[in-house]
This record gives sequence, C-alpha cells and structure tokens, in this order.
Amino acid sequence: MPSANSTHAAPKELDKLQELARVATRKALEDYEPIPKEWEANLTLGTFFDGDDRIFELYVAADKPKDAIVISSARVDRKSHSVQVVITNLKRRTAL
Repeated sequence: MPSANSTHAAPKELDKLQELARVATRKALEDYEPIPKEWEANLTLGTFFDGDDRIFELYVAADKPKDAIVISSARVDRKSHSVQVVITNLKRRTAL
C-alpha cells in the first residue's frame, strides 16, 4: 500500500491525450480571431471515443444540444499520439 507521502500517480492515458489535444488546439487557435467574450462563460470540453481515437471537442454549451456552438475538435490517436485539429465558427486572422 502506498504511503501518504508518495508522489502522485502517473497521469492516466486520457489525461495525457487531453493535454496533447489542448496544446494542439491552442496552437491552431493562434490563426483565428479570439473567442468572443460572451462565449467564455459557457465553454465546455466534451470527450468522445471513436475506436483508437479520442476526440476532444471545445464548444459553447446551450440549453438545447443542437444549439451548441462547436469551436474546435481535436482527434488524438491513442497509439501514435498524432493529433488533428479542426477549428469551426471562428474567423481566420487576416495577414497585415
């Protein structure tokens, strides 16, 4: 039995995959206009499972699920740790 002074257990696989998704999503969002302030209070992270992929979806929650506004979807392969991010409902930044 571990002692009370032992270090925290290693992060779970899902936590590691979520962190990969978070970093990739933050990087992808750099190319887009900021998320509107009025959306921030209702930002939600959903997690879905699709075979070996874990999908982390950042969205603005609404009273009815069909009214939710999806901002990003990050698909992480749990074996290779490859990440694909799709950004929606935000405008790309224009180059100066």
